[in-house]
Amino acid sequence: MRSLARAAAVLVFSIALAGDPARAKDGPASSPGSPARATAPARAPARATGQSAPAPAPAAVPGGSDSDVVRLRFAWPAAAEVQATQRRTRHRTGHPPSTTTTRFTQRLEQEGGVLRIRTRGTSWEGDAPYPGPPAAVDGILRAAESVVQVVSPEGEFAALDGVEALRPAMARLLEGSVPEDQLERALAFAEAAMQAQAREMWNLSVGFWIGADLELGERYGMKTEAEVPLLGTKTDFEQEFSVRRRVPCSARDHEERCVEITLRAAPDPAALPGLAGAVVAKLAGLEAKLPEGALRELVVENELLLVTEPGTLLPHRFVWTRSVRATLADSEGAKGEPRVLEQVDRTESDYQYDAPASRKKPARKAKRAAARG
Repeated sequence: MRSLARAAAVLVFSIALAGDPARAKDGPASSPGSPARATAPARAPARATGQSAPAPAPAAVPGGSDSDVVRLRFAWPAAAEVQATQRRTRHRTGHPPSTTTTRFTQRLEQEGGVLRIRTRGTSWEGDAPYPGPPAAVDGILRAAESVVQVVSPEGEFAALDGVEALRPAMARLLEGSVPEDQLERALAFAEAAMQAQAREMWNLSVGFWIGADLELGERYGMKTEAEVPLLGTKTDFEQEFSVRRRVPCSARDHEERCVEITLRAAPDPAALPGLAGAVVAKLAGLEAKLPEGALRELVVENELLLVTEPGTLLPHRFVWTRSVRATLADSEGAKGEPRVLEQVDRTESDYQYDAPASRKKPARKAKRAAARG
């Protein structure tokens, strides 16, 4: 099973580069929710959870002037190029921190009535995206550029095309580490996980917000079901989200054309006692049962910060942080000195958009000709 999980992790990383402007997280998508089911104002979320993106739906706004209402609509251009930079970090107790920076170009094109998102020019620096020799890493990244994400005209995730292009490179990478009779199962497992995770991350960055009309600065809350990080088991959790303010789309802009959206998620507090032992065991590598009274606090929390254009839902910045932190007594019983175990995964993605025909070279040539005359 560890071999299957490793195969999935490698392929999921690769497909994330060839997909939407966001990175895939561990685990398949959870049961859908939407802003339409939210209530306002929202109370602060419970401490703890693994958030998955809900499905898109419109939302009604409880009062407020029209200038206070942010209308989120999907209207991506028929053609554009995106220069993307993604920085992934992980901090885990007892392990050295890791940082991977990835840069690539995405091209958006309308074909056959759908939007197709292609990736090229992928490069990385820092820690390797996954264990393996540089040649194997490069082979996976080049193969991933053959994968195309498909989105419907309404902004719904449709599919990942060309996932099979990863199979030869992946099979070479796993050769010798996965029994031959399990290799096909490992690849199929990874491909299914990639489809689910690409859908989930599209929803977080775009799909969840389509059609929502939200009051600026208001907090909305809702309950749904999602997987708990490290465990993969599902539980009820609470989330809150808000369009916090209007902001420039990037540091180079002066006009406030974008909005900053935040989302936080945590499990229902009633579910925490049943999850604590398994979560701590994963963090600490414990085989034995957690001693009674040893756990002082458990925090499992996901946070999203999204800077996007409300009229198009083109994301300019996407920050996704997943935190699991357990505070334990240092000895059996609750009176020992506290010991903190944690894992924090953070993905920061920045996007710059350029229309393919925006250079207007003929106009510049005409000016030179006029000057000579």
